[in-house]
Amino acid sequence: MKNLLLLFVVVLSVGALSGCEEPEPKRPNILLVLTDDQGWGDLAFHGNDSIDTPHLDWLAQHATEFTRFYVSPVCAPTRASILTGRYHLATGTSWVTHRMEVMREEEVTIAEVMKAAGYRTGLFGKWHNGKQYPHDPVGQGFQEFFG
Repeated sequence: MKNLLLLFVVVLSVGALSGCEEPEPKRPNILLVLTDDQGWGDLAFHGNDSIDTPHLDWLAQHATEFTRFYVSPVCAPTRASILTGRYHLATGTSWVTHRMEVMREEEVTIAEVMKAAGYRTGLFGKWHNGKQYPHDPVGQGFQEFFG
């Protein structure tokens, strides 16, 4: 009788727990900081003792720093590369004027990938990869844009 009661309690417990949904694992917040016209040596945490960058130094100590990302000498192609993970010329972006800064609309950006994975996406600051939809930040996957 005691074993039957114990079995009954176990069956009820398992039945009750099977109806519970496991909470979704917490996903990390992701903040990508891309500065414009700043060289590797323009930061205190890279050894520059003439420039004080305490907030960026703190971020570098508590985050992941890309140390092998190769850039174009100008801003729009570099931004297109980091947004897509592709060589800038493959995105249609080759310069900063005369519509050569406009990234092709069919490029898949990090914002589109993150949005599809359930993240909220936002871009705050300089875009310079196309002004009109679908080339603007909203057309390229950002849910919020201020810049």
